[in-house]
Amino acid sequence: IIALANFPNFNPNQYSKEKDMDIFQNSAVQKLFEPGSIMKAFTMAAALNEGKITPDTTYVDTGVVIFGSNSIHNFNNEKYGKQTMTQVLESSINTGAVYAEQQIPHQIFFNYLDKFGFMEKTGIDLQGEVYSYNDLLKNGHDIEYATASFGQGIELTPMQIARGYSAIANGGKLVKPYIVEKIGVSSKSGKDEIYTKPEISEPIVSQQTISQLNSMLINVVDKGFNSVAKIPGYYLAGKTGTAQVPLKSGRGYELDKTIQSFVGYGPAFNPQFLILIKLDNPKVPKSSLSAVPIFKQLANYIINYWQIPPDYDVNKK
Repeated sequence: IIALANFPNFNPNQYSKEKDMDIFQNSAVQKLFEPGSIMKAFTMAAALNEGKITPDTTYVDTGVVIFGSNSIHNFNNEKYGKQTMTQVLESSINTGAVYAEQQIPHQIFFNYLDKFGFMEKTGIDLQGEVYSYNDLLKNGHDIEYATASFGQGIELTPMQIARGYSAIANGGKLVKPYIVEKIGVSSKSGKDEIYTKPEISEPIVSQQTISQLNSMLINVVDKGFNSVAKIPGYYLAGKTGTAQVPLKSGRGYELDKTIQSFVGYGPAFNPQFLILIKLDNPKVPKSSLSAVPIFKQLANYIINYWQIPPDYDVNKK
């Protein structure tokens, strides 16, 4: 982890004056949230890897999916008609994610979420990391799996999400995130440095799945949400998320609150960085207006600071 920040923050020299105890928590690893549509990439990964869909698989969106007395709608009750799975990610269509999840058994879908590290701690070297067993999903019915396919009814930390996306960026290999790069140790011969050895898993999905999903996520940046995140000359991959906030009192969601997020990495064919932006209840309706511009600003800064060469000549494309 190169950089990690929370806001609002506090003055360490006057911490005793802080009245809100929540401000002392590191929300990246100590606060769970329902991630919303940034989960759709993992739903697609599972269905792609099982060979049940391709990026070009089509279905017809009527704007709603019915489960008994429950109904699932798209954001803002939009209806899209015939769509490919790639377009499902581009337009972030809830019913499309439900369709993809329905192509595989629920237990298989749950197993993929487990493979991406969503049922365990990441193991990062920070104090107090939490995670959820997501028992309601494990023992759930069709409706629970349907909502989980687009990131509602499942609880994760931002660090778990970042770790999951890093597996997509790393060719399907899950990594253990770490903060401390090296430790200086004094010895008779002087001062030695012990570097943290990255822990990398075997591939959890095939290279073909990663290649397909990578292209789909590039299309999200290039064609989705008016190409707000696109940086000329570079292929970036990413996904937006606008999630409802559960009521503290029990079942149901807040009517006027959202959590808006964006996860992206680049350059997509040789990733050098991955960024997750999570905003609690911003005063705009969707993440393309809040989290995405922040991602673009950070990505542009990193590209310039690290002098990452462009993927293509803007004048020739």
